Amino acid sequence: MIRPIGIFDSGIGGLTVARATCDLLPNESILYYGDTAHLPYGDKSPELIRRYSTRIAKHLVTSGCKAIVIACNSASSNALDEIKSVVGSSIPVIDMVHPVVEAVSSDNSCGRVGLIGTRATISSGLYSRVFQNTGNSKAELLSRATPLLASAIEEGFFNDTIPKAVLEAYLEDGYFDSVDSIILGCTHYPLVTDKLRKLLPRSVKIIDSPYIVATTLKARLMELGIEAGPNSDLIHQVTNRFEVSDLTENFKIGAQSFFGSGIDLEEVVLV
Repeated sequence: MIRPIGIFDSGIGGLTVARATCDLLPNESILYYGDTAHLPYGDKSPELIRRYSTRIAKHLVTSGCKAIVIACNSASSNALDEIKSVVGSSIPVIDMVHPVVEAVSSDNSCGRVGLIGTRATISSGLYSRVFQNTGNSKAELLSRATPLLASAIEEGFFNDTIPKAVLEAYLEDGYFDSVDSIILGCTHYPLVTDKLRKLLPRSVKIIDSPYIVATTLKARLMELGIEAGPNSDLIHQVTNRFEVSDLTENFKIGAQSFFGSGIDLEEVVLV
């Protein structure tokens, strides 16, 4: 039996990380939890984000997960220490902030870096602190909270006009025109990369956070010797399960678009 990798977010955004993980680690099983009853996390208080996140982390550990991926920038920015505490030192925890900042800081072409994210992510200041700790004196962070965008994507992912209008409201003033690269500080945002690209200068590099996080996860599993290898006896046991706190049509359609119509989707209410 392959112990799964636990991945969680407040909604469909974390599926971008789950998809990248499955592509990079095809022999691994995924247990995804979407806290759709409480989305979005970005407009919640840090205390509430910590309460929701630690409860989910405990559930994923109890479900036998061998690693936890916090596929939510708001949770990564406000609840990382608490999640690590409840998970314990024997299970690796991968967040959305540290791997991305380290990757961007090591890229000498990225001097002035843009960041968009939820209010909870930006106000936490974690991205700024991690950038400062990298020792890259050339890196300059220019951030902006985009609090309506995650909800617009969650509700209108299949209605092109809604995210586009919200993106224009945040980006048409040219605030990020001088940056070399931009971090999408919410896992929902890669879902509108094409629209975002049209509103930024062609020279601006959009950082692929889901891929960076999946790469970091793979490296950590290999380091610990717990990566599932291409063992023919185990491949047929690979299963991806999706749990939500409130079974919504949006999540069902979103999960199917990422992983196909035959997904294992269940409503699991955590107490």
